[in-house]
Amino acid sequence: MQRMREARHMQFTHEQEPAIRSLARIIKLIAFAGTGKTTTLVGYAQARPQARILYLCYNKSVEVAAKQKFPLNVTCKTAHGLAFGAVGTKYKHKLGNLRLTDIARAINSQNWELVRSVQETLNNYLASADEKIGLFHFPAEKLQNERMRRAADSIVEATRRLWAQMCDVNNHATPIPHDGYLKLWALSKPDLSTRFDIVLGDEAQDINPVIAGLLAQQAAYGMGVVVCGDGHQMLYRFRGAVDALDAPWLADAEVHYLTQSFRFGPAAAHVANMVLHFKGERRQLAGLGQPTRIAKMLPKDLEHRTILCRTVVGVIEAALAWVETGAKIFWVGGIEGYNLQDLEDLHALSKGWRERIKGKKLLQDYPDYDQYKDVAFESQDSEMTRSIKIVEQYGKNLPELFAKLRRNAVTDELEASVTLSTAHRAKGLEWEAVQLAEDFSFEPFDPDNDPEAWVDEMNLLYVACTRAMQVLAVNSTVLVIMQEFVDRRDGRKPDAPLAFQKKAPAAA
Repeated sequence: MQRMREARHMQFTHEQEPAIRSLARIIKLIAFAGTGKTTTLVGYAQARPQARILYLCYNKSVEVAAKQKFPLNVTCKTAHGLAFGAVGTKYKHKLGNLRLTDIARAINSQNWELVRSVQETLNNYLASADEKIGLFHFPAEKLQNERMRRAADSIVEATRRLWAQMCDVNNHATPIPHDGYLKLWALSKPDLSTRFDIVLGDEAQDINPVIAGLLAQQAAYGMGVVVCGDGHQMLYRFRGAVDALDAPWLADAEVHYLTQSFRFGPAAAHVANMVLHFKGERRQLAGLGQPTRIAKMLPKDLEHRTILCRTVVGVIEAALAWVETGAKIFWVGGIEGYNLQDLEDLHALSKGWRERIKGKKLLQDYPDYDQYKDVAFESQDSEMTRSIKIVEQYGKNLPELFAKLRRNAVTDELEASVTLSTAHRAKGLEWEAVQLAEDFSFEPFDPDNDPEAWVDEMNLLYVACTRAMQVLAVNSTVLVIMQEFVDRRDGRKPDAPLAFQKKAPAAA
């Protein structure tokens, strides 16, 4: 136990200690919101100073933060960072987003429905652990349409041609996105055991099958593997993410649970537990932090408040409302991450002001606004549709309003009176006072809900509700859930599974 002494200067809970001391080669750590997952992993690494440990980070910002916390025997890297060094460097000259128009040129088609289907098939392949593109990567929901079923084989073949062009280093016309070289690296079946003894796989509930497969490979190579996460915080199913915590190769892993949160108090934990109750979770999240007040609105005299929105549109709309008060606004992830310039370019295109468009690729792809709208409609591209909504809602005032947003944006959150974020970007973060916006607009007890979509929305609410430390102002959707919980608890309604939950995944 000599190696365990270095971690003793840190104070750990009775839930964290067993995980830190574990001698198991494969460990699964289930950590509810705010329960000290990172602290536990840091303690685990400190307890093994001679081990070469890889902390596989969820994204670049997590990597930067992790380097400030972990000891020197830990290498903090994203999977893309590892893949870029091994494979991505030779594609530097053609790295970039693969647009619908790039795909159309690559497969020589003006059929936008077909182009969109090729894009979806490719994305499904890139996110998968599969070696070759097959019919099983074709969007499953489209197979319900007879016409699309007949076209499926040709779409898969077109996707294979597209992928070949992406992988060709001499083909400069067809870009390869970052997920492309990650896929190529994974296909090479890298053996990280030559460099590391243990890999820590964080946010395992939200990784794609490519990375999940990489972790499974390292376990097969004999490495120690610690996977951690919280299935209730799975937010990126729409990007092809899977909950790797349920992977078959983890069936015999040693399991540890973290359920005690010091971020918030009992009231906030109770709200979170109400959400989790309807998902079938029977373990209780304990709020051991300072008392957290639950309200419908945040107090008006706060020096700083955080507003969490469901959508990017919601964030921009909240910003437009607050900027009129002169508020200094901090945008989580940076203001440019919310596509303001792209929206300004699209606005200029809609007005015929071609000389004002800064992103010239927009003009190359779409000669006029009507064609942009036609492509958006035919391809059902959600980002394009969302952009059209903002441009048409705010009309000619959009450039002036956006200029004001930029003037009032700050990069130091301490200078802001308002922080804005989507709930997706808020995962892993916390604030003293949080307001949930009203754009979480789904009916939690609608019997026609799609089971997977319902789970995704409930997860998003759970994440949003667990960001506040002192005051949580809930929205109308959370109020509906709270009332339903109380009605069932008090016997006014039967506490039975929801009709659409028959296909819902079992809770941890």
